[in-house]
Amino acid sequence: MAEIKTCSNGHNYDSTQYAVCPYCPVSNPDDDYSKTMDDFKKTVLLDENGSTQFDKTVIIEENIDSATTQTGLAASQNSFNKTIIVTKNENSISSPNVKIEKRKIVGWLVTFSHDELGQDYRLYVGKNKIGSVAGCDIVINDLSVSAEHAVILFRDNEFFIKDNFSTNGILINGEKTEGGKLKDGNKLELGNTSFTFKTLF
Repeated sequence: MAEIKTCSNGHNYDSTQYAVCPYCPVSNPDDDYSKTMDDFKKTVLLDENGSTQFDKTVIIEENIDSATTQTGLAASQNSFNKTIIVTKNENSISSPNVKIEKRKIVGWLVTFSHDELGQDYRLYVGKNKIGSVAGCDIVINDLSVSAEHAVILFRDNEFFIKDNFSTNGILINGEKTEGGKLKDGNKLELGNTSFTFKTLF
């Protein structure tokens, strides 16, 4: 039998189906959302012994409303389709619609410009965006570095760097350039930050 409750925002909902109001977003990590996520993990992922029901990674692409009505997870995110990735090793659920991309490490940029002990940044197969904004692969805290300053590309066992129309440009071994091949030991300058380029090969 339905038990109707009214949330603090004036929404009416069936408390026998939802742990929290399905019409209100949940922003506080300490409220019911975290509890319902734990309940969801136990209900969907774990058997009676507390281990996963799956031997390997499983991707569930179903209407989340049908899988979570009892636990209240749908209530915290409004009811719509989601992809949930279940990995046996981690006993956890990744954030919906977040893809984890793994790439091979092929080189490094090392700098002592901002820390006397040094900082190193990994370079991966494919494109490596360098800049001062969070969306870049390598984020440099330097006001003279543009938002997306340059790109280092690893392809066919070679490294290339290209200036991305930055304000202050790039220098390779002290010479200003729009881009070119990188070789092990090259000195790079982006804004006021100097790097030594090291390759795995």
